[in-house]
Amino acid sequence: MKSQIHEEASRNQPDVRVPRHREVKTYSPVQLFLKKFKKQSMAVAALWVLIAIFLLGLAGPWITPFDPNRSVTEQYAEKGIDRAKGSMGVIHITGKMSDGTERPVTDLTLQSANRQIALASEDNGAISVTPIGQGSTTVLIAKGNISAQVKVDVSVADSPPIVTQLVLRGPTGIVKKGDSFRLELEAVLSNGEKLVGWEQIQSKLKQSLGTGTSEKGESNGFLTGKKKTDAEQVRIESMNDQVLRVSPDGTVTALGSGSSEVKASLGLVSTIVPIAVDTMHKEPMLVQLVADQPKIALHDSSKHQPPSMLHWFGTDHQNRDIFSRVLAGTRETLFIGFVSVGMGAVIGTLLGLLAGYYGRWVDSSITRLTDILLAFPGILLAIAVIAVLGAGMTNIIFAVAVFTVPIFIRIVRGSTLSLKQMTYVEAAKSIGVQDAVIIMRHILPGMLPVVMVYLTMRIGTAILLGAALSFLGLGGDITAPEWGAMLSAAKDNSRNLFYPTFFPGIAIVLTVVSFNLLGDGLRDTLDPKLKE
Repeated sequence: MKSQIHEEASRNQPDVRVPRHREVKTYSPVQLFLKKFKKQSMAVAALWVLIAIFLLGLAGPWITPFDPNRSVTEQYAEKGIDRAKGSMGVIHITGKMSDGTERPVTDLTLQSANRQIALASEDNGAISVTPIGQGSTTVLIAKGNISAQVKVDVSVADSPPIVTQLVLRGPTGIVKKGDSFRLELEAVLSNGEKLVGWEQIQSKLKQSLGTGTSEKGESNGFLTGKKKTDAEQVRIESMNDQVLRVSPDGTVTALGSGSSEVKASLGLVSTIVPIAVDTMHKEPMLVQLVADQPKIALHDSSKHQPPSMLHWFGTDHQNRDIFSRVLAGTRETLFIGFVSVGMGAVIGTLLGLLAGYYGRWVDSSITRLTDILLAFPGILLAIAVIAVLGAGMTNIIFAVAVFTVPIFIRIVRGSTLSLKQMTYVEAAKSIGVQDAVIIMRHILPGMLPVVMVYLTMRIGTAILLGAALSFLGLGGDITAPEWGAMLSAAKDNSRNLFYPTFFPGIAIVLTVVSFNLLGDGLRDTLDPKLKE
């Protein structure tokens, strides 16, 4: 009877189910750190950049395309590279005839004004110009009484224009005995400008003489004569005084029957015009040499080659490959940053723990030492250390470490003063735990996040300081492929050439900024107050 009653009661009761609790997923400290760190997009990007830089530093000596300590010209033969390829310029010369036609010209006479800058050679009317040094010079091209010149700039900014060609025009028909007429003269400059007429040319000559000709008679750009007196004026002369008489202003008088030429020259550049008196012209003759380009800009293959497919970052003043030197210098630069900051962090952390935990005279002594070191600007403190120890890469590391120690002492001391008041530390003291155990097992782990964050950010500062010391010549071997030393070696040419300083400088900036961004990301990740 009772069992039936219980069965009916159980049927009438509502179906009540106990809800299941949701399983809460737990994370280990490492997983929690990674979860929060992934949200710092800039820090993650900086970490990948630093990983790439670190790998390049490790593999640098094996992946450099050239030996960073040798001139690339010494290595071209080993690598099967034609040294002259890409640096030699070619100029094509044609001859203008008296009837207005143009013909190929061969067997030209060439003369380089400065063989230490460029050399020229001719092959069937084509002139090859090979750079030897740096600067501006001219290549004189002559055939008989006709001459022209080409301006050559090797690894320099565009210099003042010069006269490259002269054009002399006379009467086209037959001239009768006793006739008098004036020839037309035109000067062509290397920048394409044309000076038409005797007056305009003479005016330009006066301006040039007033601003640039030296007492030794050296060329000032516009003038081309070997001596100052040769280049002060346009010279004009008759090749046959029995037929033609020519005055300095270009006026020609026909004296007798026959054919003659009138030659006009300015410095080393000259041209002629044939004139027939009471007779017909003979066969057309060469009156002018025309170059397809009046000026040519080349790069000296012996140094300061610009960035190219062969040399991605160009070459420096000793013609060493900058890309190879930047790669090789990555290891040395990172070594300075990591080792110096590691030394400073270890020493500063230990001293800060002792000062904060024991207090009293220990704290007072270490704090006074820290205040003295922090009274000096970082760069001056590092220079003072090197002044005592001497220049060298090892001493740079030690100097940067000395600069880093007081910073860590102050940070660790403040954290220790806060942590030693915690209950778990006081409990450990009450049960007789040794001070060394309390410091290493209870206080040090609590401040490691702060130390790690600041250590990461100080590496960038250490790299910057080490590069500054090398830039000042305190790194020992100034030829070493280290970023600061590369900036120091290239500073004299920084106004004219950007790439010897740009690429080492951008490497320093990229590395320092990446370490700073990573440090900021770690600080935000390890901050317990930061909400998800």
